[in-house]
Parts: sequence; structure tokens; C-alpha cells
Amino acid sequence: MEMMMLASTFRSLSRLGPLTGAAAFALFVQPVAAADFQIDNFKLDLGGFVITAPKIDVKGSPLEREAFVSLFNGSTGESGVARMSRFNAAQISAAEVTMEQTIGSQKQVTVYRDISLSDIREGRIGRGQSSGATIKASGGPAGAMDGVAKRMSYEMVDLRQIARVLGERATPGKDEPMVTVFGRFEQEGYAFDMGAVGKITLGRMSGRDVKARVGSAPLMELFGPILAQAEADQKALKDPSLKRDRDPEADKRTALSMFSLFDMFEYGSGEARDMAMAMTVPAPKPGDNPVSVDFKIGRIAYGEDTPAKSGLVIEGLEFNSNGVKGRTDSASYSGFSFGPALQALKELLAKPESEINPNTLDYRKFIPQLGTIRIAGQSVEVPQPIKPGQPVQPPLRVGLGTFEIKAADQFNGIPTNLALTIDKLTVPVVEGTGNPAARDLLAMGYRNLDLSARIDLGWNATSNELAIRTLSLGGAGMGQFEASGTIGNVTKDLFASDLALAQIAALGATARSVQAKLQNTGLFEKLVENEARKANRKPDEVKRQYAMMASLGLAAILGPSDGAKTLAAAVSRFVAQPGTLNVEARAKSAGGLGLADVIAIGDPTEIFDKIDLKATAQ
Repeated sequence: MEMMMLASTFRSLSRLGPLTGAAAFALFVQPVAAADFQIDNFKLDLGGFVITAPKIDVKGSPLEREAFVSLFNGSTGESGVARMSRFNAAQISAAEVTMEQTIGSQKQVTVYRDISLSDIREGRIGRGQSSGATIKASGGPAGAMDGVAKRMSYEMVDLRQIARVLGERATPGKDEPMVTVFGRFEQEGYAFDMGAVGKITLGRMSGRDVKARVGSAPLMELFGPILAQAEADQKALKDPSLKRDRDPEADKRTALSMFSLFDMFEYGSGEARDMAMAMTVPAPKPGDNPVSVDFKIGRIAYGEDTPAKSGLVIEGLEFNSNGVKGRTDSASYSGFSFGPALQALKELLAKPESEINPNTLDYRKFIPQLGTIRIAGQSVEVPQPIKPGQPVQPPLRVGLGTFEIKAADQFNGIPTNLALTIDKLTVPVVEGTGNPAARDLLAMGYRNLDLSARIDLGWNATSNELAIRTLSLGGAGMGQFEASGTIGNVTKDLFASDLALAQIAALGATARSVQAKLQNTGLFEKLVENEARKANRKPDEVKRQYAMMASLGLAAILGPSDGAKTLAAAVSRFVAQPGTLNVEARAKSAGGLGLADVIAIGDPTEIFDKIDLKATAQ
């Protein structure tokens, strides 16, 4: 969002940040005169970017009017940064300011009303505001567009630093500092009408602590190849005959420009509320009707304004398209960063094409810092096809209570601490031809499945152990399985980029302990009843048969060892009276049970000679 505010004066992206127009106006209204004065018919022509104003009032500047005017056209020979350093005024105001931008065939005209800038010292605007703006665009891939922006205000805008970012390049080897360019901004909303394409409205936006630094190239220079390729790709979507052959070197320059932009900005914190979009998507096939899509977003927040105090969150997302409806209460990420991956990509693209060998690349370098991704309160509703002569069926509903993945302590790009949670995944059971499992579930009364799962793993580099803290899977009204354990001799070679070395490390790992628990919460009884119904027998008869099969069958399979007998007895008791089954196994060897130990076993039942096993059923 803030990127658009900083670069909008150079692209049609300015339609998303009318606030930038006021700042751009201030950027080019450079030093003003010592006495109060007025400038009539102001015009600043920068080729593809023109600013005009019928009248500008200036108060409290140390420069005379003529010096002020000369700085507009750059006749002093000073750089923009130097001129910004001498930009001081108590107040600058204009009833109307027009910004006209032309990029290729695209033209945009933005008219700001009642612009006021105050407390301007050495190129830094203390406060600024505009009562609103109107926007008109034409010639773009989306066609004509009309927009209206409401009141906007901002504080502590550093025009000198903006001038540096726009026009300077960093000295090679020098790490330029981040400097705050927008201390705070607020906008009360805007609305855009794009004709046949659709409409967009947005409520209040606010942000603070937007920072920027001088990059490897001026911002205007970086945007050149990006915008040129974007425009060519948009035209090719409408007219395939315009599709160009890919130029690897040009694509490389575009990618490097995009990566450099990530290094130049820090977005601070902020939010946008009450976004609504009513869009029309072209038909996927000739002859089909266009697809209408309605989107609503209650809130988008980033930085300190998110629940996690970092990252990004989207709240209250709703969509509706041809009867398909969906909602997401919250979707967020925190601790996520493309930084490591972008640095690796920049280093790769800086090499000549002849030196890039896909077979020798270490792809783990391109894994970003993953952090935490969380989705909560998601649901989708899909109408069922209408069948002739049959009543209308209710829509199918799929829901998700929580999805969360936490990745931390990455080593060679691979997380060494990983937790995945899926809670209340609800899916309908739909009977279909050739799907006997669904037919059985419906017969047992399961119209909808409510499933949950969790995995929590962690590697300890000091002890070379991989802890399986939690491994669970369950269904409401069905059952719950939980397991945990410890795997030893897991060295850092498991995360090596050399696949052969990683495989050797994996083969050297040893299982030290495993704990498992199976809890029945209704599935077993319904399964027995369903089988009894199909066999025309009583449920108790089927249950006794299963218990006998478990007792005799397991005893024959597992062998006569004490551990085998303990496990067979516990399983038989669980089948006879389904409740909770607990199993715990530990390797007798202090080093654990490795793959080589298992391979050396001639008879599978000999595994019980290498482990201590406990099993109970309640």
C-alpha cells in the first residue's frame, strides 16, 4: 500500500493513493519566497508528468518569489535534493491542483481540491491535507475509469529523502539507511467506476512510519522495465497476436528491478477498512456469459496494527460469484520475509547466463523465512446441480475452523521447528457412483465430517534429537488418535543441500520411544451396527466376533513374546469395550532402534526382543 503512495505519481497506481498527489505537488513546489505572495497559472511540465494550478498562495518562506519560481524549472542548476534542503515555508495552499500523467497510451488526470501544506522545514512537511480529489483515466487495458477520493491528511513527509529515492543511486558497497518518509497519513476513502470492468470502493485508510532508502538505481529507473513489461503482458492477454518472444536478458533486468524495490521500503503499520469490489470477469469460453464476482473485506492491517503485531492480516473477507459464496473471518501471516530468498535470487541473476547451471543450484537458498500463516473461520457454499423431477437440494458447505502453520529456526532453509494445526475441517459426505465408503458413512449417520489434525516437530541440535511432540488426527463423534516420540542421531547433515549426504543422515536416525493413544468417541459402535445391519445380525454378535478375531489373530501374527501378548490382550479388550487404548514402546538399546537393526531381523516377531512395550485398554 505504501509503495503505491510513494510511486503513484509515475504510474496509474496513483489512483489507489490520491494522498501521494498532494505530496508530489509539494515535492515540486520547492523553495518559496520570504514574503507572502501568490503565483498564478502555475505549471510544471516534466514530460509525461505535468502539474498545474490556477493559483498558489505561499506564506513565510525565506526565499523571494523569483527564486521560488526559478526553482520550479530547475534553472538554478541544483539537484532536486539540494533544492529540497532549502525548501522552507510556513504554509503553501491551493484551491485546485491538477496532475496529468501519460505513460504510453494511458493517460490519467487527477484534480485535488483545497490542498494545504504547513510547517515546511528543510524539505520536510510537518502537516498537509486535501479535501478530496477526482480521477479520470483512459487508454489503459481496463478502459476508462472515473474515481472520487475523500479527505486526506498526513504528517512529517520528508521530501528531501523522497527526492533522493526517486533520483539517486546508492554507492556500491555502501549500506544506505532507512529514513521515514511518511510519519502518518489518513484517507477517508475513495470510489472508482471502471465501466464494464466493475466498481471498487474503500473506506478509511491510515498508516505510519513508512520508510525508504536509496536503492541500487533511482526509483523512476527501476519502474521503467517493470511497467513496460506489465503493459505488454496486459495487451497480450486481450490480443494473443501481440504476445512477444521472451527475452531472457530483459526478463532478468525486470526481475532485478522488482527485487530492488523490496530492499528500498519498509511499510510501517496501518490499516484499510470496508473495501468492496463488484467485478465482471470475461467468460472463460467463447459463447459463455461473463462471470460476476463480488468481494468485501472488512479490514486489511499490517505491522503493529495486526493481532500478531507484525506481518499482514485480512479480516472479514466475503465473496459471491454465480451462487458460490464464501467467507474468511481472518487470514494472516507474521514473521514471514522474502529477504533471504530475494538476496539469493539477486545474486543468481547477477551472474551471466552461461554460469547458471540448474543441476548444481542449491534451491534451499531460495526458501523465504516462513514464519506463521493462519486462517480462521473459513466457509464455502456451493449450490448443487438441479436434477429434473427432483426437489432442489440444499447447497454443499465446506468449513474450516482454523488452519495454522508455524515454521521457525530454519537451517539451510528448512524449518527445524514445525507445527501444523487443522481444526474443525467440515466437509459433506456425498454419495456417488462407485463410492462405497461414502455410502457406509451415510448409513452410519455421518452427513458431515468434522475433522482435526495436528503435527508438532522440533529438532534439538545439541542432543541431535528430533522430538515428535504431537501427531494427532480425529473426527467429532468418531475417534481420536494421538502419538508422540523421540528420534535420535538426527544430525545437521539431514538438512544438507547434498541429497546423498541427507539420505545417509536419514538412514542413521534411530527410534528411541513412541507413545500412542486411540480413543473411541462413537465410530466403533456405529461401524458395528452398520456391519450387523448389512449381515442381518445383532450388533453384540458382531462385536464378539471382532473381539475373538483380534485376540486370536493378533496372537498368531505377533508371536508368543511377553510384549506381543500384552499388545494382543489390550487390543482385544479395546474391541470388546471400546474406550481408550494406550501403547508405549521404548528401544532397549540406549542408542535407539535404527533401520539397520530392523533390516537385520529375520522374523518380524523378533522386534519385540528389541523393545520394551506397555499396552492398556480402558
